[in-house]
Amino acid sequence: MINNGTISTNKITGFASLPLKPGQIFYRIPYLFLQKAKDRVQDAWGSVAPVIDILKKETRTHTINEEDTATFTCEDGSRVEISTTASDLWIKAETADQTPASPFQKIDTLIQGLKKPAYKYISEKTRVLAFPLVCGTWGNTIKGFIGLDAGSISINIAFVDEAGVVLDTEYTLTEGDVINNIKKAFSRISAKLPANIDILGSGVTGSGHEISAALLGADVYETELDAHAEATLHLLPETQVIFDIGGQDSKVMYIEDGELEDACMNKKCGAGTGAFLDAQADRLGIPIEKFGETGLKAKKPYTFSSMCTVFVGRDLIAEQAKGNTKENIIAGLHRSLAMNFYSTLGINKKRLKTPIAFQGGVASNSGVKKAMEDILGEARGEKAELFIPIHHKVMGAIGMALFARDEVEERGSFRGIEAIQEITSTFTECTRAREIGCNRTMLCDLVHLTRGDEVIQTLYACEAYENTPAAYADEILTTKVGG
Repeated sequence: MINNGTISTNKITGFASLPLKPGQIFYRIPYLFLQKAKDRVQDAWGSVAPVIDILKKETRTHTINEEDTATFTCEDGSRVEISTTASDLWIKAETADQTPASPFQKIDTLIQGLKKPAYKYISEKTRVLAFPLVCGTWGNTIKGFIGLDAGSISINIAFVDEAGVVLDTEYTLTEGDVINNIKKAFSRISAKLPANIDILGSGVTGSGHEISAALLGADVYETELDAHAEATLHLLPETQVIFDIGGQDSKVMYIEDGELEDACMNKKCGAGTGAFLDAQADRLGIPIEKFGETGLKAKKPYTFSSMCTVFVGRDLIAEQAKGNTKENIIAGLHRSLAMNFYSTLGINKKRLKTPIAFQGGVASNSGVKKAMEDILGEARGEKAELFIPIHHKVMGAIGMALFARDEVEERGSFRGIEAIQEITSTFTECTRAREIGCNRTMLCDLVHLTRGDEVIQTLYACEAYENTPAAYADEILTTKVGG
C-alpha cells in the first residue's frame, strides 16, 4: 500500500478523546522494527491480508488506496477503515451486528491469530480501554514502564509495555520550568493512554534527572548516551553506529557486539544542532517543519564560506540580497550543518560500520538526512544510507523505559500520575547551617518537594543535612515554584 515510497501519517492520537461509539472498535498493529519505513508499512499490510480478503468477499463495496488506506462498506452501512500512522496500522470497525457470523467477528478472530503484538481498543462509558494480544487472546490490562528524559530543551516521556512496544510518547518544551512541564507532559500523555494501563516502574535521564527521579519515585537512572543507545538497539537491533542531532547537542555512538562501546558528544558549538536551523528559519521566515522539503527543491545549493553560526548568518543575508533562492540557501544550510556534525565530532570514516541510525529531532528534516548521506557517501566513495528509527525524537525516554523494564523485578515505586500532579516545590536557602555545624560562608540553595503537608524530598542538600535529624522545622518557605 505504498506509492513511490511515500508514506502518509494519518495520525490517530489521544485515545481518551477518540470518537468511540457503541459498536465501534479500533485494532492497532504496531510495525516491526525494520530499518526502512516503507518495509515496516508493507509488513503491516501483509499481516492483515487475510482480513482484507474476508472484507472483499463479505462487504458491499470497497475502496483501496494504493498508498495506505482502505475502506469497506456492508449492506447495512457498517464500515471498516484501515489506515497507517508513522508507527502503527489501524483498523477501525463500526457495526451494530455483533453476531458470530458477522465479518467483524471474523476480523477479531483473524487478528487474534497474529504472531505479533496487537491491541484492541473499545469504549466503556467515558473511558477508552485497550487490550493486548497475549497467547491468542485479549488480555485485561496493559502492563508497562515509563521513561522520562528531562533535558534543557524538552521533556520527553514514553510508555513501553512488557512486549517492548512503545504505546505512546509525549514531547513538551522545558521552557526553563522543569517541574511544571513534567507535570504538563504527564497530563498530556495520560490523556492519550488507555485507562487500563498498569505502570510497573520508571526510569529517568537528562540534565533534570534529579528532580525527575524525585517526582516519579524512579527506579532507574542511566546517562543520556546509554539511554539513547538502548532505544536504538531495541528499535533497530542491527545498528552499528548512531548519529544523534538534537536541539542543543549532537553525538555519535559506536556499537560493538550489541552494546555501546564508545561515544563522542558536542556541546560547544550550536552550528551542528537543531538550534542552528531554528535560528536560520527565523531569519528566512519559513517554518522549520518545511525546511526539509524546501531544501530538496534546490537547483544549486549555496556553499557557505564558514560553518560558524555567526558567519553563516552573515552569508545568508548577503545571498538574500543578491536574490538567491530560499531553496538554494536552505540546501546550503543543511550541508553546512552536516559538515559541522562530521568535523566537530571528529568522525573517522573507518569506524563507520553500517547500518547507521540517524535520530533526534533533526532527523525529521529530510534535507539534513540527504546532506548527511551525501557527505558520508563522498567520504566513503560509495552510496550511503541512514536509517531513522520509529519515535526518533524521544529515544532517551524510550531507552529509560526499557531499562526500567529490564531492571525492575517487582512492581516499582512509581508515584502515580495523579500524585505527581499534586507535588509542589519550594526554592530556598538552607536554614539549618548552624544546626548541622556548616562553616560555609555561602548558604546552599535547596528545593523542597512537598505533597500536602508531607515533605517528599529535599534536593541538592549536603550529606550532613540529610543525615542530621532536624532539631526544629525549617522556616516557612515563601518562594514556591512548580505549583
